[in-house]
Amino acid sequence: MDWSSVIDAGLVVTGVIAVLAMGLSTLSVSESPAQIQSPQQVHQMDIESLPNAA
Repeated sequence: MDWSSVIDAGLVVTGVIAVLAMGLSTLSVSESPAQIQSPQQVHQMDIESLPNAA
């Protein structure tokens, strides 16, 4: 029996599982956009947290 075909099939199955896992993780991240802050919001929070020097 030729083991190279068995190894190739195992690599294909592993690759398919990896691609599906990445796709599902991307979907789960994009479902909660309210938790992601824009750079303007972060910058505004930084300015508000500074003490008044004047």
